[in-house]
Amino acid sequence: MPAPRRSTPVRLVPEEGRAAGELRSPLNHRPAFLVRLAQLRSFDEFYRHFAGLGVTPASFSVFAMIVANPGIRPGALAEDLRIKPSNVAALVNDLAAAGLVERTPDQRELRANLLHATRKGRAAWAEMEAAADAVDAGFLEGLSAEEGRTLLALLRKLLHR
Repeated sequence: MPAPRRSTPVRLVPEEGRAAGELRSPLNHRPAFLVRLAQLRSFDEFYRHFAGLGVTPASFSVFAMIVANPGIRPGALAEDLRIKPSNVAALVNDLAAAGLVERTPDQRELRANLLHATRKGRAAWAEMEAAADAVDAGFLEGLSAEEGRTLLALLRKLLHR
């Protein structure tokens, strides 16, 4: 599992708010760039809270979808999470090797598999969900509850257009 990239937050300040010695950033008004930096910060939080749980952000997202949608097909995971099918297969293989997920044949289409969390996986999920809550709290620290809800609404709006 990779180590967090940095322990201190990135400071991109507008030119008028820049103190002596601070770097000028032509990117602080670029939403896509700021979202990317926010993603890196969320990964730092993730690795801090998920240390020892044996999952990455990608495998956690796949596992979360399997837990929430018993019997989901790998293709649906790939589409919903915007992950290449071959990468979903590798992530599911890792989760299955860890005993968290099992594949069952789809009786309607024998070439397809359905994914389910195992008993061990459902037990591990409770710990992962608590860690995810801590990640969210750390990520949103400094925002009011209303600002956090607004951020979520705006991100969903951007993703579902």
